Amino acid sequence: MKLRKIIQIIGYSMMILFLICGGWLLILGGVNFFGPWKDLAILKIRKKYPSSSHQRGIIFYGASNFARWKEMEKDLAPYLVQNHGFGGSCDEDLMFYADRLLFPYDPRTVFFQTGSNDYVKIEGSDEEKIRKCMENKRQMFAEFHDRLPDAHFVIMSGLLLPGRAEYLALTQKINANLKEMCQKTDYMTFIDAEDMTYSTGSFRTELFVKDQIHLNREGQLLWARDYILPALEKTEE
Repeated sequence: MKLRKIIQIIGYSMMILFLICGGWLLILGGVNFFGPWKDLAILKIRKKYPSSSHQRGIIFYGASNFARWKEMEKDLAPYLVQNHGFGGSCDEDLMFYADRLLFPYDPRTVFFQTGSNDYVKIEGSDEEKIRKCMENKRQMFAEFHDRLPDAHFVIMSGLLLPGRAEYLALTQKINANLKEMCQKTDYMTFIDAEDMTYSTGSFRTELFVKDQIHLNREGQLLWARDYILPALEKTEE
């Protein structure tokens, strides 16, 4: 009897610990979600922005530098934006969850922040990473356009990250490819923010939190003021 009670107590304790950890992961918003944690993040986004009442809006769709931006709506006012970012996402995830986070909302404008998680995961030489990464993006944007023919896509350049300094040249090449793709596509606009975090040969480390991968508050406000708000002004004319 005592053994059974001990087992029950251990079981309840593990359940409570599981719930607490899950809550903190969602609160932090910037961890690389996987498995059930990623599904929980998706549920949280859908609860905050029910598709039934958030049609034809402005969606921000991407990885953790969107997901961690908790004051995005305030920072981008007066524009009414929806933050659908989730940590750890790569293009494969954005495509997989589009049926829940993108297509049901029929957005008029979508801001994308993608790439940095993709080239970290793709194996091979830099050239192989670039080729595969761009193949994935062309397929993704083409499929999204097929499903959302009236939407305009705003593609944010991949941030140059001091915490991933070894990928500096690779990120710059992917950005150049993205810029060229957008210039040839009438429903896409490219926003070049490379000089925000890297200029005159040095990273601006003061714009990042301790991990040097995610923007801090100063970095978020700069991103909004100098790059995103001007893009919104143009797309929402």
